[in-house]
Amino acid sequence: MYDMSELSTIFTPIRYLVSKLYLDMPFTYSQIIAELENEEWKPHGDVAPVGHNPWPGTRYKVLQPKSENKALVQISRYFSSLAFKRQAIDWMYDNYPGTDVAWGMDRDTMFKRSQTHIEFTRDMPGFVNDIHTDYRLLIATGMVYFSESDNPDLSTYFYKTEDRQEPVRMTTGFGDGWWHQNGHYTWHEGWNRTDKVRYSGLLGLTVHTSDAPVWPGQ
Repeated sequence: MYDMSELSTIFTPIRYLVSKLYLDMPFTYSQIIAELENEEWKPHGDVAPVGHNPWPGTRYKVLQPKSENKALVQISRYFSSLAFKRQAIDWMYDNYPGTDVAWGMDRDTMFKRSQTHIEFTRDMPGFVNDIHTDYRLLIATGMVYFSESDNPDLSTYFYKTEDRQEPVRMTTGFGDGWWHQNGHYTWHEGWNRTDKVRYSGLLGLTVHTSDAPVWPGQ
């Protein structure tokens, strides 16, 4: 069994609200791919919060890896850890002025009222996620690529506007990735324009909510 302390994340600023992310890990490309191919993949719609699936036949997910896939289990635990959440939140508050105003809370309150996770993702040839911003329960999202090398045909592109102004391409080498705070200037799109499967991990920092109280007489 690997130790989570062997994993670490490096954030590098690109522009406001958008950063490069790199996952430093003790696993090889062949190890990760072997474990990913040993998983039981479910269509995106079967695990999406509201059952919506805009990518039938091209996007599949694993939320909880098999216990036998030790590397994936450790990666999952790492991205769900308080240590990673603290690092990611501190990075945003230190580097993205206005985060407290945008989300109505200081960094310690966000730490208490959010959670992080990773969804292992299998995107088939022909997958396209058209330009969008993310739904509003997501404070931030990210991605870690499990590709053998950098390939523009597997990339995510970020823009400042919906009409694709000022594009920035994210590299897709093994462990490369990105992290962005959800906002009006973080339009992005991605795809798999190759003839091979694209494996990655989608990251999320999600607002943690509970049911609203029901007052007497309501």
